[in-house]
Amino acid sequence: MKVTFEKKDQEAVFVCSLNQDEWNVELDAAYNRTKKKYKIPGFRPGKAPRRMIEMHYGPGVFFDAAVDECIERTYVEQMSAHPELNTYGQPEVSFEKAEEGEAFAFSIKVSLYPEVKLGDYKGIKLPKIEYNVSDDDVQARINDDLKHASRLVKAEREAQLGDTVTIDYLGTVDGVAFDGGKAEGYDLKLGSNTFIPGFEDGLVGVKEGEERDVKVKFPDEYHAEELKGKDAVFHVVVHEVRYEEVPALDDEFVKDHTKYETVDEYKKGLKADLEKMAERRTRNERIDAAMNAITDKAECDIPDKLVNMEVDRMYHELEHQLSHYGMNAEDYLKYNNSSVEQFKSERRENAAKTIKMRLVMRAIIEAEKIEVTDEEAQAKLDSDPALARECEAEAKEHGGTAVEYVKNDVLSEKFFDLLLANNEFVLDEEKKEAPAKKSAAKKSTEKAEGETKEKSAKKPAAKKAKSTDKAE
Repeated sequence: MKVTFEKKDQEAVFVCSLNQDEWNVELDAAYNRTKKKYKIPGFRPGKAPRRMIEMHYGPGVFFDAAVDECIERTYVEQMSAHPELNTYGQPEVSFEKAEEGEAFAFSIKVSLYPEVKLGDYKGIKLPKIEYNVSDDDVQARINDDLKHASRLVKAEREAQLGDTVTIDYLGTVDGVAFDGGKAEGYDLKLGSNTFIPGFEDGLVGVKEGEERDVKVKFPDEYHAEELKGKDAVFHVVVHEVRYEEVPALDDEFVKDHTKYETVDEYKKGLKADLEKMAERRTRNERIDAAMNAITDKAECDIPDKLVNMEVDRMYHELEHQLSHYGMNAEDYLKYNNSSVEQFKSERRENAAKTIKMRLVMRAIIEAEKIEVTDEEAQAKLDSDPALARECEAEAKEHGGTAVEYVKNDVLSEKFFDLLLANNEFVLDEEKKEAPAKKSAAKKSTEKAEGETKEKSAKKPAAKKAKSTDKAE
């Protein structure tokens, strides 16, 4: 087989041609691979000569099989012969016009990753990132554990903010009931901001068995057009008032609810866990900051074809995630006032940045000659049983060994170690002081509180749970 190779810009093209003898060899091989599926009178399956099969099924009966095998084998051979080519996507195959003395000709075009011109990736000074654990963080975690173990106890008193009341309610506007304004046996925590403003405050002071009319005004920006800005009255029947009883922090609680035996052991264990979380967060955020910096300093033109592939990967990942919840991606996007086209369009910039970051990482690994030995990979598997099981499952499903699958993880860790060891995280020179850094635990708590407030602001008059009609 004659093969010519040309590389230009971000493509490589192999033009291949076979003479008649070479092409006959391919046809004979196709005949031997497929002859058993052809039925010829007077011959047992697989015993009919090639000429007889061609007479019954046509002279081109083995053409497609010969072409497929020839192209696939040639592609593998040429990729092995040119390991310097960094390809992506599927190859494009075209049939070419056979020249004099040729029986069959074709070309294989492959797309090449763009080259990266690295900027500085060592000696960069970045804003300091550091998370520490305080006694307040430990106490906040203890408070969360105590709250999680709390129980609701019947209150022989008037309801207060923080109590949970079990109620029936019926809402009316100008004496007429409206859709979504009725529920029975509904559990409502006063102060949770589940209902529209004024409703929960209006139930402070109620007792078990009491009936009360609560007057409220729907917000002007309320989602139901017919209720925007309207005055309403909710007739409420109170079935029960309960308060949250939080257990005391003592050795008995620790033994029943944790892996520790004493309060002292429990506090020390929590602090150690939080410090590990803070260390991981510090490392991860420093890696992100360094990767962003070195990616910005590098030069690389990302082709649209590559961006399209990455955007498609993002969408398929969304589909996969939603499938676990029995949801369809298109329906999910439509529910959120979006579409597949909008989803992909909004992620193009991020996709291009992600691709560039990967290419920069690969270029630095090659420049620094970072490698992973089988011994290093095995040591990683030995130190992380969960990862070992995951890699063994991958190897069993797709072939190969667990050691081969874990090498990328080890390679990434060695690259990140190099990145962190050769760049500095210092004080912010412009501010002349370290930027204020919240502890890992405190920042997480504030984030959760912010999300809760945001969600509460968007909620309808009442949740759907236990409602006979939706209060929306």
